[in-house]
Formats: sequence, structure tokens, C-alpha cells
Amino acid sequence: MRKRRYFQKHYKYNEFNNTYLIKVSLDDYDDVYDDWDPSPFKKRDIEDEFNDFIVNSSEDIPLNFNIQIDLYLPESKKDPKKEVALLSAYKNYYSYAIERLVKSKSNLHKKTLSYLFLSILFLSMGYFFIRDTQNVFLNVLHEGIYIGGWVFLWEFFTNIFITTREVQAEYNLYKRLYQSEVKFIYHD
Repeated sequence: MRKRRYFQKHYKYNEFNNTYLIKVSLDDYDDVYDDWDPSPFKKRDIEDEFNDFIVNSSEDIPLNFNIQIDLYLPESKKDPKKEVALLSAYKNYYSYAIERLVKSKSNLHKKTLSYLFLSILFLSMGYFFIRDTQNVFLNVLHEGIYIGGWVFLWEFFTNIFITTREVQAEYNLYKRLYQSEVKFIYHD
């Protein structure tokens, strides 16, 4: 409860919906879109600054709370067609980000398994097949195989306990952004 009061104090909170509000002031609908992207509205890319602001704000709020994005625009700019296009571009952008992270997670799992396999292979080779001899080259090769096995084992554990957690946290963040409600609020 104490933690919740802290966030309610520092972030706008809608008690009716139980959501935290991320408020963005815009001059026009085009402020959300990337200036370098000539695509039609529904397929246009989101501006990096807009995305950074939304992501950074969302990171401040724990994932167990919902968020709502309020876009403030001048009343004179109100256009229902552009609202629909902007919502579509927003959903497409974060949907693509989620798909990229799913692919990244899949690749990470494949790499993790290959690191485990290589680690077992190298450590087994070092332990069972190459014995201590008087040959310097074979001794160096033996130590290199052992070191390689431990490095692959290190990478395996790094991926399991650190990298997977980071990718999952980013996935959860983008999933929440994708599922968040976007409202248009007009002012004079």
C-alpha cells in the first residue's frame, strides 16, 4: 500500500480505471510519426522521441499496474480519421516490437542450448580424451579446450540468469504498451 501511495503521488492516477496516466502534449498528430518515414499513416513508424518518452515513463511504473496514454492536442486539430490512423500506427509499432522480441527470445534459447552442448563437449574432451603428456602443444591444446568449455558454460549461465530476464522484462514492457489504452484529449 505504501508503494502504491508513492506512485499515486508522483504519477497521475485514475482511480476509476485503476491505471496510471502518461500524458503527452502534441501540437499535431504528425508529432507522433517519424519525419523520415514516407509511408501512409497506418504504416508509418513512430518517432523515436515519442517512443523513448512512452517507454521511459512506462518503465518508472511497475509492470503490475496498468497504464493509459493521454494525448493532448489543440481542439482545432481534431480529426477522427487521423485518430484512427494514429491508433493503428501505434498498435502496429508495438506489435512489431513484440514480434521482434519473441524472435529474439527464440534465438536466445537456441544459443543457450548450443552453449550448453559445446560446454559439455569441450569439458568432456578435456577430461576424458587428452591426457597429460610431455608434448607442450598437446598441453596447451588441453588447457585451451578446458578454458573453452568453462567459457561456454559461463555463457550458458549468463543467458539463463541474466539475458533471458532482461529480454523478458522488455517483452513485458512492450506488451503492456501495446495493451494500454490511448485517449485523445482536446483543449483550447
